[in-house]
Amino acid sequence: MRLPLVIALLALTGCSTTTPDTTGTGTPSADLGTLGTQIDKSDQRVAAAVTVARENADKPDVVKAETGVALAYLPKPDAQALDYVRNRVARANPEEYKRAEDAGRKLLAVIDANFAKAEADALKNKAALDNANRQITALKAEVESVRTEGIRNAFAVGAGICFLAALAMGLLGQYLRASVAFLVGAGIGGLPYLFASPYFLPGVGGLVLLVVALVWLHIRKRPCPDAPQETPQG
Repeated sequence: MRLPLVIALLALTGCSTTTPDTTGTGTPSADLGTLGTQIDKSDQRVAAAVTVARENADKPDVVKAETGVALAYLPKPDAQALDYVRNRVARANPEEYKRAEDAGRKLLAVIDANFAKAEADALKNKAALDNANRQITALKAEVESVRTEGIRNAFAVGAGICFLAALAMGLLGQYLRASVAFLVGAGIGGLPYLFASPYFLPGVGGLVLLVVALVWLHIRKRPCPDAPQETPQG
């Protein structure tokens, strides 16, 4: 709260406002811009009450009512400040009042300058924080990209080994086994792209079932070693 208004308030004489003031200055907020708006609104109401009270110095009831409204927006003065002002009233020195008014204007200017600087610093800090958050987000995305690429490379190596095995078995005439190895390699190579997909689990399940089915068919077609061998008719 701006202290010069307290000094001005003590010299008041005022009147009642024509419109009831029941809206207050709003709820507290941690935002510096909102806080500044609330302080300005409060100061304007105090200044208006003081001004109107001085305009009605010949109406004690109005003075009491308006100064009461103004005091509602101000903190309670401590005993030292009250003693100082009461002694100033007792001295009734015009020069002292002039010095007090000048001091109040200077203090108000300092408060306004400091608050403006605080608002500017807050904007700079907010901009720096936003920039830091953007950098953190970008770094997280980069780390995730590197991790994903590493996983894909590992699966690609596994798929490559399966493809080489399929090629070797194909050259040896083991075409069924080569086909199985090729399909397994294709499945391994495609798994990383299924991780972020809703079809990941069905894809893995389908691949496992396919491998099991191919292996079963391969084993089923193999001749039984205990089966009797036919002797040629001579």
